[in-house]
Amino acid sequence: MNPGGFRLKTALFISLLLLAWLVAALPTAGDSRQEALPRIGGGPEAPYVEGEVLVKFKPGVSPGTAAVLAATVDADGGRPFRRLSGPQQGQHLLLRSQRLGTLELLDALRGLPEVEAVSPNFRRRLQRLPNDPKYSKLWGMTRIRAPEAWERNTGSSDVVLAVIDTGVHYGHEDLAANMWRNPGETPGNGIDDDSNGFRDDVYGYDFAADRWGNNDGDPMDIDGHGTHVAGTMAAVGNNGTGVCGITWKARVMALKGFRPDMHIYDSDCIEAIDYAVMMKRDHGVNVVAINASFGGGGRNPLQEEAIADAASLGIAFVCAAGNEGADNDATPFFPANYDLPGIVSVAASDENDGLASFSNYGANSVDIAAPGVAILSTVPPGQGQEAWLKSGSEVFDAAPLEFSGTTAVAGLNRLVYDCGLGLGASDFPAAVNGQIALIERGEITFEQKALNAQNAGAVGVAIYNSATGDMSGWTLNSQRDWVPVVSLSRADGLLVRSRGVHAVNLTNRPASYGLSSGTSMATPHVCGALGLLAAHFPGDDLVKRVGRLFSGADRIDALEGKMIYGARLNLARALAQSLVLTMTVSRRQASAWLVGKDYAEVHFIVEKDPGSAISGETYTVYRKIPGNSYQPVREIAANELQNGAYVLQDKYLERGSSYSYVVQARSAQGDLLALSNELTI
Repeated sequence: MNPGGFRLKTALFISLLLLAWLVAALPTAGDSRQEALPRIGGGPEAPYVEGEVLVKFKPGVSPGTAAVLAATVDADGGRPFRRLSGPQQGQHLLLRSQRLGTLELLDALRGLPEVEAVSPNFRRRLQRLPNDPKYSKLWGMTRIRAPEAWERNTGSSDVVLAVIDTGVHYGHEDLAANMWRNPGETPGNGIDDDSNGFRDDVYGYDFAADRWGNNDGDPMDIDGHGTHVAGTMAAVGNNGTGVCGITWKARVMALKGFRPDMHIYDSDCIEAIDYAVMMKRDHGVNVVAINASFGGGGRNPLQEEAIADAASLGIAFVCAAGNEGADNDATPFFPANYDLPGIVSVAASDENDGLASFSNYGANSVDIAAPGVAILSTVPPGQGQEAWLKSGSEVFDAAPLEFSGTTAVAGLNRLVYDCGLGLGASDFPAAVNGQIALIERGEITFEQKALNAQNAGAVGVAIYNSATGDMSGWTLNSQRDWVPVVSLSRADGLLVRSRGVHAVNLTNRPASYGLSSGTSMATPHVCGALGLLAAHFPGDDLVKRVGRLFSGADRIDALEGKMIYGARLNLARALAQSLVLTMTVSRRQASAWLVGKDYAEVHFIVEKDPGSAISGETYTVYRKIPGNSYQPVREIAANELQNGAYVLQDKYLERGSSYSYVVQARSAQGDLLALSNELTI
């Protein structure tokens, strides 16, 4: 008799037994269980797979014993981790049960003395933060929850976003790869290769090449504004360079519409819109939205018609609300004030989710807000700024304040003096004259601190944060003859201060990235969001896509009453919308119940994404007349819908008066689920 041989055969038999159990427990061809998907406990954001656990048995527990123990706790499937398992290490298994939940499995296994450790089969979220080095300075991306949105989708190169602006620097290091290129055109040959009526329209077209509005094929930026807008929309993401856009992959079509006098003429704007429409209609270019970060007074019916024509092809027209701090309801600002389904009018919000001091607003004419203060983005090479402060052997990252002066390439080599909060002359030692002032944030504006420092003779200013957190997005509020002014994190500022008076190097030199503020900067956040929605929901039409945008926005108290939705863009929630409302409204003349009155037929459609657990919700139809707020007309329960739709007749309307409608969906708990498009009759 050979005891060793017997033990070897026994171990082999038990191993085969365990393997047979595992194989038997797993789905096979023809087994109905092969269609079963993992049960995610607690919904799509749950941290573990329901009914699955990872278990480690104590050393010495054989594969056969492990199989028997697993069977005793109702585990009916799983597999071993072969490299981890062994006689000395103990058996390591994934166990699965169709009958028991995760918590029940955990309780049962923890009660076994042979078990050393057991845990749920946790799910880890992809942390899709781009590796672009200046990403940390894009405060607006964090505010609108862009990183969460990017876990779902980072964009598609099949989506095209057009920019009617001062042109785009299509050779920029962070834009070149995402520029739309006309596949039917050969660059520089002076021939209309694709017979679309435009020669050499490789990246788009220039509809305002000179003061007479003559055209050419080169939409190169003449100012920097258009390049900044394009970067916020669609700078290449995760390329290890500069910044990233809302969508990392969408293509940018450059439509230059500003003449050398830095005005856009309606004629040039209409030509640019027509070009985008033509390329979509006749050449199959998937233009999803047009960014229009400009505007002024005066309605133009031809421009309005061109925008409506674009909307008929599913192209949104995303407009800046304006920077006069004015009420657009009282003083219309066009094109943002056109009452068209394709128009999305955008105000600017600040770091505190308030309406930016310069931003126009309008309870009936502005739709939504987005970050628009001190936004960092792409600019033509040399027109932007990059900054740091070197103290001893350490180099601290810094952010230039908007409108800051610049240094030479080598920076300023000076002594740094602690100037407290920089509240007045007494905070600045006489020796700071000709040197660098270090100031803590707080109590007065950055502009006042910088002015106080300059009045004391400082030739450079470093302001450090008064709390942990983002130090970007700071501004000096206005263009003037500023010395270099940069911001530091609190930790870096305190460290520099602790070293006393010592030599530092403050550098704030020209770069390919720069800060800018305005509703012009807010608008591309929304235009980029529509591009990302088009990538994630390619089957949506324009109304549904815009509906997701508005429904997902964050309602902000400070914005309530300042715009239609009283909300700021939330990219993550827009992409996560599982219920979409679309509405049509038609006006009819009443004949039966009252002569001389009209009625509205409000028809709304509810679409829930497959797998949605929404039930018991309610739908409220709201109506308003110009100058008034929305009032509820009727609340409809979910079980009143017919095939996902409902038709409401709103009676006794005055002829000759305008009425606006919107439908709101709320959960059984009262949480806002979705908003329809707004329509006026």
